[in-house]
Amino acid sequence: MRGPLNSPVEVGLRAVIILTATYPRTLDVDTLVLLDHSLVHSGDLGGPTSIHPDLPMRSGEIGIKRAILEDGLLLMMRAGMVDLVMSTDGMGYRAADNAAAFVGVLESSYVTRLVETAQWIAEEFAYDTHAEMRQRMRATLGRWVEEFDSHPPITSEVQ
Repeated sequence: MRGPLNSPVEVGLRAVIILTATYPRTLDVDTLVLLDHSLVHSGDLGGPTSIHPDLPMRSGEIGIKRAILEDGLLLMMRAGMVDLVMSTDGMGYRAADNAAAFVGVLESSYVTRLVETAQWIAEEFAYDTHAEMRQRMRATLGRWVEEFDSHPPITSEVQ
C-alpha cells in the first residue's frame, strides 16, 4: 500500500495545481512529469525553496512518477478537475473550468506553497519545449549525482 505522500491523490492534486497555473495550455504526461518534479524540487532549479526534502536519489523519482501521475490524472478527471484534450499532436490534459475554484478553496500551508511555486513554474518552464525542459533537468540531475557521490555512505553496525 502506498502512503499519502506521492500517492495518486497527491500527485493528481499537484497536476491540477500545475494545469491551473498554466491554463489554458494543454500539457502531455511527459511534460507534467517534469513540471511536477520541478514543483517539489524547485530549489534545485533556481526557484523557490523546494517543497520536498533534498534526498540524494531524488532524480529516481522521475522514473516512477509517470504511472502515479497517470493514476492521479484519472482521479482528477473523474472529479471534474482535469479535461482530456485530443488533438493532432496527441493526447494532453488541461485544467477543467472549475479547477481554479477548487484550488482556491483549499487551505493549507502545503497547498499555498504548491500554488506559489506552480506560478513560478508557469513563468519559468511551461513554455519551454519538451527538449528544452529535459536539457535543463539533465543539468540538474548531473548536480544531484555529484552531490550524492560527495556524501559518505550510510552504514550501520549490527550487534
